[in-house]
Amino acid sequence: MHPDISEFSYGYALTEELIHGSKLPLRAAPLFPSLIEEGRAGGGFDVQIPFIGFPLFLQFKLSHCMVRHTAAECTAGYLAAPFYRMHLRPGRHSRQHQLLLDLEAKGKLVYYAAPEFHRPHELNDAYLGRCVVDRSVFIKPSDIGPLPDDEDHHVAFRSGVGAYFCSEPRAIRGEDPFRNSFDQDLVAGFEYRSKFDGSRESVERLASDLLNCVRERIPAFELRPQQRENLQARQPRFQIAYLLRAFFGCEAILIGPDKKKKADAG
Repeated sequence: MHPDISEFSYGYALTEELIHGSKLPLRAAPLFPSLIEEGRAGGGFDVQIPFIGFPLFLQFKLSHCMVRHTAAECTAGYLAAPFYRMHLRPGRHSRQHQLLLDLEAKGKLVYYAAPEFHRPHELNDAYLGRCVVDRSVFIKPSDIGPLPDDEDHHVAFRSGVGAYFCSEPRAIRGEDPFRNSFDQDLVAGFEYRSKFDGSRESVERLASDLLNCVRERIPAFELRPQQRENLQARQPRFQIAYLLRAFFGCEAILIGPDKKKKADAG
């Protein structure tokens, strides 16, 4: 069954919960609070980011619910219906998956996020019950690895069973809850991930990393001298926003420790 929700609505619900409703001892802020605010002179985000933390890069995917027992994953004995499929962008159309692998290889925290639901009332239930994160799967690009060819591929998953990279099924995640490694990465990330420290330099470093990934992976990506000057004349945040959305298909959230939550939990 095709998803009856949009990536935008799912991504919004998941992002809001990570920022305002996380049960972990963390605080979070969107890297791009609003395009309107960013476009205003003196909007407060042009020179510095008033948040010290490391960026979490999320690519939101929708989930197709498979209900027939004739599905390949069922006949092969890997999963029982119902289960979900998260489709990847094939290499013949985009180098997006490889770019996400490259970004992860540079030490960044990168995840695909997909819901274990596909209908509007399920999204409403998850959002209003503050369990969008609990009802999502989080899979690193490195869990999948490089795509073997330019054909169509997907990840099949079912909560409590595991996840498989297909077309020829290959296990990429066991029975452990999908949240385990994601939560651990968020909590531990502040200690060893490269951070935004409120300086322009830390933002420029990320903009440079993203541009280098694109240049190295997409030979056809060349800017004429005037275009390069125009891009570099933009504030680093705008460079990041453009590159992430145009090439990586990602949103970014800044993650930092929340001492109050940690103290309350203790």
